Amino acid sequence: MTSPVTVPVGRRVVVRYRRPAGSHPPLTDVVGVVTAADDESLTVEGPRGPVTVRRADVVVVKAVPPAPVRRGRPHTAIGSTDLERLMADGWRAVEEEWEGDWLLRASSGFTTRGNSVLPLGDPGLPVEAALDRAEEWYAGRGLPARVHLVLPPSGDAADDPLGATLITRGYHVVQPTLVMTAGASDIDPLREGADPVTVEATLSARWLEAYARQREVVPGVTEQVLTGSAGQWFLSVAGRSGQIVAVARMSVHPGWAGLSAVWVDPDSRGRGLGRAVLHAVGLLARQHRLTSVYLQVEADHEAAVGLYESDGFRRHHAYAYLTR
Repeated sequence: MTSPVTVPVGRRVVVRYRRPAGSHPPLTDVVGVVTAADDESLTVEGPRGPVTVRRADVVVVKAVPPAPVRRGRPHTAIGSTDLERLMADGWRAVEEEWEGDWLLRASSGFTTRGNSVLPLGDPGLPVEAALDRAEEWYAGRGLPARVHLVLPPSGDAADDPLGATLITRGYHVVQPTLVMTAGASDIDPLREGADPVTVEATLSARWLEAYARQREVVPGVTEQVLTGSAGQWFLSVAGRSGQIVAVARMSVHPGWAGLSAVWVDPDSRGRGLGRAVLHAVGLLARQHRLTSVYLQVEADHEAAVGLYESDGFRRHHAYAYLTR
């Protein structure tokens, strides 16, 4: 049996559990998002409302992909809220706390994603009160309050009710980001003659040293975030001197792979290293029967967007951070 305590709140699962004695059938299932888990019970928001199961009655818990919200292939049929939930599971913050359907995340300042509120629905409080609570939560950790906001089709945060409220409170938009998805089968295979890509299941000191050349790391915290998913691989390419000149991280989800932490040494750009890493991710995903891949890229990074589009990725939605 998989212990309910090991299942993070916010993950979509199927739970098989025992019904009361004499019931027929003796076992039943519930599929939905985990909203609470402790030593005694597990609560899942199922299609007909919340279902609370005693831990002693649980037979098995299995993570499952998000349910489609429209027709099409899995990487296009998924809704933005479910994809955001999935991506949060692929980059887990050191400290996480739910306020209704808002996820408060803190990681000692390491990455904006790991230090921002992710609103996924109703916070269970009036919005202004929920924002007061979030601001106090971040202030208590010496961090600025930031909100990760999925942008409306117009791309203007002011056209979103929460975005308009934040702007009224003095927040401003930073770091507009595209979420792009592709079918793993759409990503080209590794090309003959491409630089070899090393894939490791554990975070190595060499990989982390190369990663630290692109951004400031927080010892202990960075490692925890990078290894905090249910599963991940670390990809790298070594230059002629043996020093790593390109890295990427791939998180693993039911049916999905997530690409993050992509970096190529400036002196080694133009050699196709980024494409080699991307193709290696596609190969890994196919080998492990992960049908879809997601990534995030800053909206104004035209070269990266062009690279991803040339390998079958398309825009799914956009988000930005609002901060004071």
